[in-house]
Amino acid sequence: MGCSPSLAEADPTPLESLLQRVASDCSDCGACVKDCAFLQHYGSPALLAQALLADPPGHETGVAFQCSLCGLCEVRCPATLPLVELFLAMRRHEVAQRPEILKRFSGLRAYENIGTSQRFTWHALPQHCDSVFFPGCALSGTRPQRVWQVYEELRQHHPQLGLVLDCCTKPSHDLGDQQRFDQRFDQLRDMLAKRSVQTVLTACPNCYEVFRRYAPHCATRSIYEELAMRLNEPIAPPSRQTAITVHDACVNRQARPVQQAVRTLLEQKGFSITEMINSRRTTLCCGEGGCVMATKPQWANSWRDKRAAQAAGLPVISYCAGCVEFLQPATHSVHLLDLYFDGPATLEQAPGRVPSLIRYKNRLALKKKARNQIPAVAPGARPMSETTAPRISRTQKLARLALLLALVSAIIALRGSGLLERLDPQQMRDTIANYGLLAPVIFILLYSLAPVFFMPGLPLTLLGGLLFGPVWGVVYALSGATLGASLAFLVARYLGRDWIRSKLVGERWQKLDEDVARQGWKMVAFTRLIPLFPFNLLNYAFGLTNIRFSHYAITSLVCMAPATIAFISLSSSLSDLIRGQVSKELIIGLALLGILALLPVLWKRRTRQNERC
Repeated sequence: MGCSPSLAEADPTPLESLLQRVASDCSDCGACVKDCAFLQHYGSPALLAQALLADPPGHETGVAFQCSLCGLCEVRCPATLPLVELFLAMRRHEVAQRPEILKRFSGLRAYENIGTSQRFTWHALPQHCDSVFFPGCALSGTRPQRVWQVYEELRQHHPQLGLVLDCCTKPSHDLGDQQRFDQRFDQLRDMLAKRSVQTVLTACPNCYEVFRRYAPHCATRSIYEELAMRLNEPIAPPSRQTAITVHDACVNRQARPVQQAVRTLLEQKGFSITEMINSRRTTLCCGEGGCVMATKPQWANSWRDKRAAQAAGLPVISYCAGCVEFLQPATHSVHLLDLYFDGPATLEQAPGRVPSLIRYKNRLALKKKARNQIPAVAPGARPMSETTAPRISRTQKLARLALLLALVSAIIALRGSGLLERLDPQQMRDTIANYGLLAPVIFILLYSLAPVFFMPGLPLTLLGGLLFGPVWGVVYALSGATLGASLAFLVARYLGRDWIRSKLVGERWQKLDEDVARQGWKMVAFTRLIPLFPFNLLNYAFGLTNIRFSHYAITSLVCMAPATIAFISLSSSLSDLIRGQVSKELIIGLALLGILALLPVLWKRRTRQNERC
C-alpha cells in the first residue's frame, strides 16, 4: 500500500475558532513570552487573539509573518494550546485576503519553483522499490557528495532503495499559501503512491515533518535513525579534544527518536556532548525559521545570537543544513554528516556557506549522477504543473494584442499627420545644441538622480540617443548611469544603511552578499551583464557589501556599456525605422541586444560543460 492521497486529517482549523479558543483558554501566565521576541513585542497569545477578534480589519497586517513558527510557545504553554496552528492559520487568512503580501518572499518562492521544476527533479526508483531516500533541497545543494554517500551506505541494507530529488514545498506551507502547497505536495505524494512507496527516509528536518504530517500512511523515518541503527558500534570513550554541543532543529522539537539517534551517532564517533540550556524539546530557533528574516531581520539575528551564546564557544553540530549556514556568522557550526563521514578533522575545516549559483550547479550534477548510476524503472522528473509553469491568460493575451495595435496605430498617425518631421532627431539635436554645455550637464544630472530615487533609467537612455546621437548619447547616458549607480552605492554605505537593509530582505539578497564576499568585482560584472536583480535596488545592495567603491564604479562603467550602446543605437535610429529605413545604428543595436540575450544561454552551457568535467 502506498502513501495515502487523503489530506482530510491535515485540514487546518478555521482561524476564528482558534482565536476564540486561545482568547478564552490562555491564562496570560507569560510562560511562552520569556524566550520569544515576537510575543514580547505583541503580548501574550490571549491579548493578540483578543485584538484580532475585536478589530480584524484594523489590526496590523502581516503580524503572523513575524513569528518563526518554531513551536517553543506550545511547549511552554501549561494549557497546551495550539499556538503554532493559530499563527499558521493567521498566515493562511492573510494570504487569502491579501495575496500581494507574498511578494516580499519572491526569492524563496522562486527557489521553490526551481526545486519542483522538471529541470531539477528526478525520481530514480529501482524495480521492486518500496523505500526511497528523500534528501531535500538544502542538503542536495550544499552537500551533494554527502547525499550520495548516505545513499550508498543505506543501499547496503536496502538494495532496492530509490532516490527522489525533489522539494517537499514546505516554504509554501509555512508562508500560508495552502493552495499552492496542496497542489504541489499532492502531486509528489501521488507519484510515490503510484509506485507503491511505503517508506520515506529523509535527511532534512522540514521534509521529515511534512511527510510525517501530510502523508500519514507512508512511514517516515530520518536517515539518522537508520544510520544509528546500522552503525551498531560500541560507544567510544569521549575525548576532551572532541567536546561539542548539539543544535536541534526547532521543527523537530517533538521528534525524540531523531534527537536520540543524532546523539547516538556522535557518541559512537567518540564525541563528548555538552547540552545547551535549550535542547531537544525546548530547543531555540536558529533565527531562520518561518522566513522571519524577510520581515523582522533584527529578531532573527537576535535568536541566532542567543543560540550562539548558549553554545559557549563549543562547536555546534546540527542535522539541518539551513540551521548550519544561518548559525555560521555567529558561531562555529558543522553539519552532522560532515562529521560523520570525515571525522574530527571537519571541526577544523568545516565547509562555509555555498553561493546560490553553486547550489543549483550541485543539484544538477547530483541529478546527472543519479540518472547515470541508479538502474531505475520508468525514472523521470516531476511533470510541470499550473503553479510551476503559469499560463498566459486570455485577458493578458488581449492586453498584449491591444498594445501592439496601439503602437501600429500611433506610427500610422504620426506619418499621416506630418508630426514625424517635427520630431526629426537632427532638428532636436540642433535645438539642444543652442543650449551649449548646459544641455549635457542637465541630462547627466537628471540621469544620476534617477537610480537614487528609484526612477527608471531606460527612458532616459532612449532619450539620450534621440537628443545627442549615437556617439555623445552613449557618453552622456553612460556617465549619468555610472554616476547614479555610484551615488546610490554611497548612500547605502554611509547614509541610509539601516533603512536600505530593511528593504533588501529575502534569500536572493542574502545570497548576493555572500557571493560578493567571495567573488568581489566579478559579481558586479555578472549582474550588470546578466541582469538578475532590479537595477536600482542592486546599486543600494552593493553598498551594503564589503566591495571596494573603486572596483564597483569601474566595473559598473565597463559592464553597463554594451547595453547602453545597444539602446542608444536603437533610439537614435527610431525615426528612420518608422519611415521604413534601416540604418547602421539599428543593426548595431539589434546585434548587441542579441549578444546580451545570448549571455545567459552561454553561461548555462558553460555551467553544464563544467559539470561534465
